Amino acid sequence: MRSLLSIVPCMLLGWGLSLLSLPLAYMFGAIAAVIIAYRFRVVIEAPKHGFTVVQIVLGGSVGLMIRGLQAEEAQDIFLLLPALLICLILQFVTGYLWFNRKMGWSREESVLGAVPGAMAAVLALSDHTQTQSQKIVISHAIRLVVLIIIASIIVGLNPPPATDPVTEIVPYIYAINAHTFSVIGWLSVIAVGGYWLGRLLARIHVPAPYMLTSLAVAVLVHLLSETTLVMPDFLNSLSMTLIGMRIGMNFIALPLSMLISNIWSSIQAVFISLVVTILVALITAKLIDYPMDLLILAWAPGSMEAMLFAAIAMKVNVGIVMSSHIIRMSLLHVIPAIVLAFQARRHRS
Repeated sequence: MRSLLSIVPCMLLGWGLSLLSLPLAYMFGAIAAVIIAYRFRVVIEAPKHGFTVVQIVLGGSVGLMIRGLQAEEAQDIFLLLPALLICLILQFVTGYLWFNRKMGWSREESVLGAVPGAMAAVLALSDHTQTQSQKIVISHAIRLVVLIIIASIIVGLNPPPATDPVTEIVPYIYAINAHTFSVIGWLSVIAVGGYWLGRLLARIHVPAPYMLTSLAVAVLVHLLSETTLVMPDFLNSLSMTLIGMRIGMNFIALPLSMLISNIWSSIQAVFISLVVTILVALITAKLIDYPMDLLILAWAPGSMEAMLFAAIAMKVNVGIVMSSHIIRMSLLHVIPAIVLAFQARRHRS
């Protein structure tokens, strides 16, 4: 009961930040609420099964996005896919080398810290590998903060026109309340199917099982449904709050000196990955005559929501940005799970 009540102040603070139009407001509001409560010696507990909810909601959200891709963009996405994969690999390698050789992190910590985005998948993998997650969480949280600041600056310099509502361009970012029983039914199928299939994967120790299964069920459901389905805004906000609570718990577990040290190293790693992204985007833009600013937004190492806000403000092809981030998130969710499953089988044999 205490953990459920702890969600309330975290969501309230997140709601307050959302009024300021801060991207990922509920996540950062929860982080701030946990830290403030800790300073005043107030106990805030994260729900025991909260991360299962996070996996189902985020997996379902990614799966539901796939149907929204425009057919005419498929050719460009296919053309850009090799460059996207190269960019992901270089982002990961440079991040790994920085954390492992420069900062002295272990191999496991360096691998998880270098993953370019997908916070929920990284947290699930750290649980699976039993890796201490404080450093990893800080590195990914700082990456989100930096990217959101950059996106906010872009949006501030290029405010979207008032006559062109964002909800008409990228409808899945915003809430579309499920007024019909059919929509509620399909969303229930995603939740129930993702949960029970995830339990089967959890028995064979597959990391992030509920995220993988809910993603697959959401893709299937959206293909079968005639209605355009969107994850309800309340569930997205709750998911971000639960992630923020978990991040906040890791922040307060570190001494202040170590926290400052990890924040500084994480900022450096983020800018290294951004430099890699810009270089790959520059070369790709020259080779295939494609807009460089669009490629940078599409291949930024994390924070899909922030990059989409920036894409809207800059009036570039939002579909390409969204598609690239969906591919990136799907790969980052699926590939580590497959690799660790094979490693576990090899160790048992």
